[in-house]
Amino acid sequence: MTTRLRSLPPSVLRRCTIISVLVVAIQAKSFGGLIPEHDFQGSAFGTSYSVKFVGGDQSTVNDLNIQVNNLVEEIDQQMSLWRDDSELSRFNANTSDDWFPVSEDTARVVESAITISQQTDGAFDPTVAPLVRLWSFGPEQKPLNVPTEEQISETRQHVGVDKIEVRSSPPALRKSDPAVRLDLNAIAKGDAVDRVAALLHRQMITEYMVEIGGEVRTLGTHNDGRPWSIGIERPVTGIREVQAVVDLRDLSLATSGDYRNYVETDGKRYSHTIDPRTGRPTEHSLASVSVIADDCMTADAWATALIVLGPVEGRRMAEDRGLAAMFVVHKGDGFSTFQTAAFPPTRAAQINTPASNTVSTMLIAAGVFGLAILGMAIGVILSNRRLQGSCGGLNGLKDEQGNPLCEACTRPVAECEQFREQMAAAPPSESS
Repeated sequence: MTTRLRSLPPSVLRRCTIISVLVVAIQAKSFGGLIPEHDFQGSAFGTSYSVKFVGGDQSTVNDLNIQVNNLVEEIDQQMSLWRDDSELSRFNANTSDDWFPVSEDTARVVESAITISQQTDGAFDPTVAPLVRLWSFGPEQKPLNVPTEEQISETRQHVGVDKIEVRSSPPALRKSDPAVRLDLNAIAKGDAVDRVAALLHRQMITEYMVEIGGEVRTLGTHNDGRPWSIGIERPVTGIREVQAVVDLRDLSLATSGDYRNYVETDGKRYSHTIDPRTGRPTEHSLASVSVIADDCMTADAWATALIVLGPVEGRRMAEDRGLAAMFVVHKGDGFSTFQTAAFPPTRAAQINTPASNTVSTMLIAAGVFGLAILGMAIGVILSNRRLQGSCGGLNGLKDEQGNPLCEACTRPVAECEQFREQMAAAPPSESS
């Protein structure tokens, strides 16, 4: 087709182009079409993982999926108790008090676990493995055999972070008691989330959500500017429900609870969470604790520590240390919740329906239309001219020969017809 746009002055063309680009960009951002959002899933540590990120293309998704799987395998090789050839399992089987070489990552996680154990007065303890095994909750998954007080007391003699040392260069572990065993399950999963996040950073991904078995780390937002909405599970056995939803941006969240891992024998329920200070499963009313922190490893470890401490002692320690924590407590047939001052506001889970989606779409469309009008107004302001007639701000402008471009729109019909004839007689521009 032919067009006569070339009769417009270059300055006007520039203004129109700027406004058009602005409106198109706003429309694309509003509908999530400016930057693509991807996701992929997989299995890790006996559970599942999910990665969502903004940017890249399908080849990026495929490449990251392979890299994440390789990283998960590497972490499993380092800190899993479910494989005999892992660094941790080989260290546990070692009876020497010499330095045992490990990877930098394993040494770093053990060092962090020792620090948090000291901060929690032993409520979190990476050397709890002998007690976990005594209660038949270890990798062997034996039927529960409630130990005697004598067995618990004797096993506790081999528990405590004072019986283990960490060296960073070269990385190695050493134990003073041959019976000491490490269990990093309460901190390693959070560290794995952080390491997957670091992998995304190295690939220049700056907006993402990484989740492994319910432990989450986020950065940035969705492609439409919304924060990452994370559901906190309702601690109900046998079903999956959301207790609350919290919006996260540049933060991590981990949850620990008694509602998935437990056994019942002789009418009594025993939690898999062992209190290292007593050598027995926890017996309080606290059902779950969710902790928000900058990194997921810290959130993971503190969630475990607070579930061990219980609703009273745990709340006091969380508030004293300024932790962002949400506690869900058994109360009759239901639950009660309380949050520390640092925990962000939560909301109830909302179920999307066709009606709500339609309303959302209409609101977005109305917003985009309003922004388009605003963009036109900005164009008028930038040109220092006011809107006249239906000319969209071009009234009074002239072409290169001095002919009025749009002024005739507000003149009598006869003059308007004359103007059209003059424009029709002008040489046409190139086709586009």
